[in-house]
Amino acid sequence: MARVYGTTSVEEALGYLRKVSAVNPNDPFTLHAIGRQLYAISEYEDARSYFQKAEDVKNGFSASNLYYLGSCLHKTGNIEDAAECLKKALMLPARNTVDHKGKASARKLLVGIGVCEDEIAAIEHVDSKYETKSSKRT
Repeated sequence: MARVYGTTSVEEALGYLRKVSAVNPNDPFTLHAIGRQLYAISEYEDARSYFQKAEDVKNGFSASNLYYLGSCLHKTGNIEDAAECLKKALMLPARNTVDHKGKASARKLLVGIGVCEDEIAAIEHVDSKYETKSSKRT
């Protein structure tokens, strides 16, 4: 579960996060945090809507967000769309530990769905080319 400091329950955290979101409805990180709280209590359809809103605000901002969106789709029976989200998660560069974990979880779920290792490796190869080009620019 995504921890909201100073709170003792998911419900309390959701209350604070929703207040923050009301002030700034276009913050993908807050929308993602609400989705994580809902995911933690197995409210997958509601969580999916928040992960999707975060993507709508800033497409591809986080591999972790795409993993959770894909996982929610998978848990609600939409395997095809889940696989597409998970593949997109693998294509994004990991900017932090959370994204690295999201990418690892996306890979694991893709394998569980039945996506072949060669296809996953090809997606990861595209990502590694991107990260190499990005690192040369800085």
